Amino acid sequence: MRRPALLLLALILAAPGETLRGTVVDAAGQPVDGARVRLRASQTVVLTTPDGRFALADPAAAPGGEITAARAGHIIGGVTIKDTVFDYRIQLPAIPAGDDATYPWVTAFPDDDQAPGTDFGREPCGACHRRILAEWQESAHARAAANRRFLAFFDGENRVSFKHGNPEADGGCATCHVPMASGNHPRQATGVAGEGVGCDFCHKIAEARPGEGAATGVRAVELRRPPFGRQIIFGPFDDVPRGRDAFAQVFAESRYCAACHQARVGGIAVYSEFEEWQASRFAGDGITCQSCHMRSDGRATTMSDLGPGRIRREPRTLSSHRFHDTLSPGFLADAIGLTVTARADGDAIIVEAEVANRGVGHHFPAGSPMRHMLLVVSAEADDAALPMTEGPTLPAWSGASLEGRPGRAFAKLLADGERRQPSPPWRAATLASDTRIAAGGRDRSTYRFRHDRPGPAKVSARLLIRRTFPEWAEAADLDTAEIVAARASVVVQR
Repeated sequence: MRRPALLLLALILAAPGETLRGTVVDAAGQPVDGARVRLRASQTVVLTTPDGRFALADPAAAPGGEITAARAGHIIGGVTIKDTVFDYRIQLPAIPAGDDATYPWVTAFPDDDQAPGTDFGREPCGACHRRILAEWQESAHARAAANRRFLAFFDGENRVSFKHGNPEADGGCATCHVPMASGNHPRQATGVAGEGVGCDFCHKIAEARPGEGAATGVRAVELRRPPFGRQIIFGPFDDVPRGRDAFAQVFAESRYCAACHQARVGGIAVYSEFEEWQASRFAGDGITCQSCHMRSDGRATTMSDLGPGRIRREPRTLSSHRFHDTLSPGFLADAIGLTVTARADGDAIIVEAEVANRGVGHHFPAGSPMRHMLLVVSAEADDAALPMTEGPTLPAWSGASLEGRPGRAFAKLLADGERRQPSPPWRAATLASDTRIAAGGRDRSTYRFRHDRPGPAKVSARLLIRRTFPEWAEAADLDTAEIVAARASVVVQR
């Protein structure tokens, strides 16, 4: 009866919901302390003790499931739960030391011929991650190397371009826009390097160190590219035991994004989203850059569409690779609010406008200091514009069509060494002004229009976001590229 009794005990211990026990060791068989252990795709996580031991109680545990273990510096490991096993042993191989600069970047596109099957792990990212590939292709990251606006201001034949004033300079904007290109020059980026901020680059980042000196982009991250014949992919999941994946906590932290979205020129924070986020309530509440810009669509249930990585997960745990921005549907509506009220006051109309940064974790507008936002206010009666007699007006840099019109301008204005403003980031000597709206902040402005005739008047307001200043756009032969962020109107009876 001893053998049947032992079998019965094994079945009871391995039954669904029972505690799973085991040891996590490294390649040399030494215990790994502080490894993250979970049932794959489950939300329950435990850490190993100094002797590498773990006890995992998960109601979803059942034979056929996988127990995974992960720790920084190691490849993720895993074992399959069996109904006759009392104790499990999970081995975590060490990540290859150093960074191999000769590593050939892997393309995102499955129809590309740059993915030889003889090198393990060189299959194109989009071959399995089809949904993610489609999302990424809609993002600014995918267009980073070939963006016409970027190229015009990097080395275009205009007086504003970076190379115009810095012909011998290396890197600059390119360290973020073409991080996989040798020499960081966009027009020399061919093949995979021309894919901009591509999959393989982001997933070769083991650590990010924003704010260390003037380093940005590829120079502000720690890459761990493996030697030929090996592959390693860093990411935010700690339960992908394919033999080449590694968990990196930085993927879930804002400093990962800050490597490119925080930059100083001569001590001036020309890109300052990370610092602004750190000072906001969002940082204290644990709402990271990824929480908004990579928020789940709520529908996807797997990260991979093919292969062993196709495992069902909670939709909220899956990040979108659209990298939501002002061009994403509905994104601006959640971020910025515009309210307009108006009342009659004798022979005038008093208008009050409020612009609220209600959902952005940093100042708005953000990104390049070239970007700015304009509030344009107008009033009319009998199809004729009413003159404003009191209130703020738009500055000269708003362009000939809007200069002097009623409204407010929101921008970070840099000045060069001769105090000329606006100045492009690479010539910045001082911060002239910053009228952008901080996270959770509001801007209120009041306008008085003359209306001395009977009848109703209509007050209108619109928020315009521009990618660059009209004068610079004209110099670079580009359109102004206005985005209408919000509109509001009200009718006043007199």
